Amino acid sequence: MLNKIRIAIAVTGTLLVGGATVAMAHPGGGDRADADIIQKYDANKDGKLDDTERAAMRADFKAKHAERKAQMLARFDTNKDGKLDDAERAVMREQRAAEEFKKLDTDGNGSISLDEFKKGEIQGHQGRGGFGHGHHGRGERDKK
Repeated sequence: MLNKIRIAIAVTGTLLVGGATVAMAHPGGGDRADADIIQKYDANKDGKLDDTERAAMRADFKAKHAERKAQMLARFDTNKDGKLDDAERAVMREQRAAEEFKKLDTDGNGSISLDEFKKGEIQGHQGRGGFGHGHHGRGERDKK
């Protein structure tokens, strides 16, 4: 299971960098988030990322990933062994599902109406692998 998590993390990182690379190859052709990434890391303001700028972007992504991992371990690694075992991952999935459900259940009645579901999809409240289409995360880029 740990290998599956590592693979998922590697794929996610590759997709993030790949998305930025596509935007670099086609300025103005990527979505707004890709343009924001280029703008943030384009130190010489030439509209594209050179090797040094890409290295800075990758280092930043790696640091943010390490920070998220540390937060996840602090929250769910109850036996403090530095990794999540099957039971800890199950608790993590349950808590995340409950948090996402609570965001969608805006009237707090314990069920999600079609209107709540639609509103949640529009606002991007779906979890990883959720029901939305075209959403790329939970606004981590907006928190910079």
